[in-house]
Amino acid sequence: MTWRSDELIRQVTIDCPERGLLFLRLRDEARMRIAAYQSLYESSLAFAVRKAVTGEEQRNELLHQTKNLTNECEELRHALHDQTERAETIDSKEEEKWQQMKIKHHQEIKSLKDTYKAQTKHLQELLAPPPGFVK
Repeated sequence: MTWRSDELIRQVTIDCPERGLLFLRLRDEARMRIAAYQSLYESSLAFAVRKAVTGEEQRNELLHQTKNLTNECEELRHALHDQTERAETIDSKEEEKWQQMKIKHHQEIKSLKDTYKAQTKHLQELLAPPPGFVK
């Protein structure tokens, strides 16, 4: 294509040098624009590739963070489950101790009441007038 335009410009320049120079300037300007567009295209491709690589790196990093957070959540769920079981075990042991203390307390009260009744009866027997005593 270039040799055709060069030949055309040469022929026009022979007929009319001013037109030949204008065509020459147009050809040079077109080549400069094409070179500028080519450069712009190449830099935009490079930018797009950089953005794609950055995006992929960010995606991989986010996937890694997601995996870590998922593992951490699972560990925390497991720890929560363990703590819940531990709390339930402690609660049941404490309830059992409370029931034993309650039973022991009731037995002590019953024992003290029985002792009180026995001692009261014994005291009344001691303080009672002997048989046949008339007042």
